[in-house]
Amino acid sequence: MPHTMVIAVPPDELMRLDALVQEQQTAETRWQASAEEDADVLRLRGPELRGPELRAARARIRAERDRLRENGTHRVSRLRALAPALRAELDHRGLLRDWDPIPEGAQRAGQTLGGTGPNRGTGLTARLVVSLTEALWTPLHRGVYWTNLPHVQALEVWKDTWGPGPAAGRPAATPDALTERERIAAHITTTGDIIRTALTHTLNSHRDRQQG
Repeated sequence: MPHTMVIAVPPDELMRLDALVQEQQTAETRWQASAEEDADVLRLRGPELRGPELRAARARIRAERDRLRENGTHRVSRLRALAPALRAELDHRGLLRDWDPIPEGAQRAGQTLGGTGPNRGTGLTARLVVSLTEALWTPLHRGVYWTNLPHVQALEVWKDTWGPGPAAGRPAATPDALTERERIAAHITTTGDIIRTALTHTLNSHRDRQQG
């Protein structure tokens, strides 16, 4: 079952991604027209009504179309455009492996204590809506949860010590304590961070191919 995510991204990167997808859709349409011409589909649709041959030809074309989509040749959707770079980024971060399930009731991965949620950073005013397959969703969410967990727990200890400060009868956090909190929070990665990195890699790779 696909898992839909909404990620805050720079508007220019979202426009470039959608332009890439449109370009890929156009390329696939041209490929399919050429494949149908090579298979003589127009003749098979003629008055002789070669039904079995026509169905077989169309099945071969569909199978090849699906193969080209799966191997990344035709990236005709946002997911297909992003998937290779997202898979590579998960692998680079050591997340592309089996993880234990996230405990029931645990804070959602990517919305962790001390992080800044889906709007981390500046200029992330556009919204990328993408539906991830189970094969990408599971290592992304579980991996983010489990690798963040030690840092989240450290932030909880910090909060128990210093927050919310004098208003609750506690001493104000010292400069060193605030620096420590920033250091811990910097180790937390959100799901959005990973997808935005994959988006940037996707666009840079596409630009390099065009310029090469």
